[in-house]
Formats: sequence, structure tokens, C-alpha cells
Amino acid sequence: MSTEELFGELRRLNRADKLRAMQVLVTELASEEDVLLIPGASYEVWSPYDATDAAQTLLDMLEADKNGG
Repeated sequence: MSTEELFGELRRLNRADKLRAMQVLVTELASEEDVLLIPGASYEVWSPYDATDAAQTLLDMLEADKNGG
């Protein structure tokens, strides 16, 4: 079955069945994402804390936009 045929079949489903199909697909996608995370591993998360250069750049851009360019 081609993707277009599948989409056609999905469009013919009633609302409840469409929601169920979405739920199944989202659950499968989420479980595939879990594979990307290694249990017990550390992952760096960026924080704006002490990012004064970035804050100043944003303020400069906002001021330039407010002044028309």
C-alpha cells in the first residue's frame, strides 16, 4: 500500500478511529525516541543563566526593531 493510499484510508476513518490511529503512531514515535536516551547517562542542558552577551544581543535587536531598523 502506498503512502497516498494509506492517507486516503485514514481520511475515510471516523473521528474516534482517526484519534486512535494518531495515538498509536505517537506512542510508537515516543518509544523510538527513548532509544536515543541512554539510561544513567548525563546530558548537557543549556541555560540562559549568566548568558549576559546573549541577553544584550537580544536587547539590541529589540531596540533596533523598535526604532525601525
